[in-house]
Amino acid sequence: MLLCATWLAAPAAADDGPPVPAPRVAPAARSYPRGFNTYDSLIDYAQSVAAAQQDSDVRLAAVIARQDAVEARLASVFDPRVRGGLLRSRAELMDDITLTALRTQLATDAAANRQLVADGATVAAAASWRLPLLGEDTQDFGPTPYYFEPAKTYRGVSYPHFHDGTDIAVPWGTPVLAPAAGVVVFAGTMGDGAVVVVIAHEAGLVSMYAHLDSRVFPVPVRAGDTVEAGDRIGNAGLTGLTTGTHLHWSVWRNGELIDPLSMIGS
Repeated sequence: MLLCATWLAAPAAADDGPPVPAPRVAPAARSYPRGFNTYDSLIDYAQSVAAAQQDSDVRLAAVIARQDAVEARLASVFDPRVRGGLLRSRAELMDDITLTALRTQLATDAAANRQLVADGATVAAAASWRLPLLGEDTQDFGPTPYYFEPAKTYRGVSYPHFHDGTDIAVPWGTPVLAPAAGVVVFAGTMGDGAVVVVIAHEAGLVSMYAHLDSRVFPVPVRAGDTVEAGDRIGNAGLTGLTTGTHLHWSVWRNGELIDPLSMIGS
């Protein structure tokens, strides 16, 4: 099967204005491990980063909702009809203690908003995922007859051989592009020799890109970098256990493997 999609060369420019600027900024205080002994430990760590991101996004949405409610209450105090004498006086509508409390809450929420945004939180609608590259799908996600794939229990069913991603065959050096915005959790070489990039995305999603080249095409990202959809994160290579140039692409949602192709257009 030939994988085809329409790519934009660069992400669209974000609209200016409140409440949340884009692109998201990665947390400056986070220290990312430089290496992992196993793929499981790498993905577990990436999932913790994605979960923390998801929690920050939820908290930011709650702060913004509270800000909107407080601003609406304060706006009612300064309604032109109050000033014109058509409604009761401001003092009757809201006492000074309540007014001060609302203003304090608004200032507190504004500070919380700024901190969450600085830490990478966002409430922007998630963009559709795109293919990381175009090529031939040589092995799908799921049960497989290939003996070299390990056994796995997936959604309660045990399989003797299971492929945990999608393999896309391409010419050596083909650019690999981020299919969605996120934060790079790891970019380096694993114990099997494979050069790998792992990204934590919104909504508890984690993606991995394996067998990248690093000799002719050094990996252009490192842990802690933010990427947008369409940013180059590597180039297809022959590193690790592989018989031909291809990209191995895996995706997890809240720690559970999912078919990467199910994310396209979602």
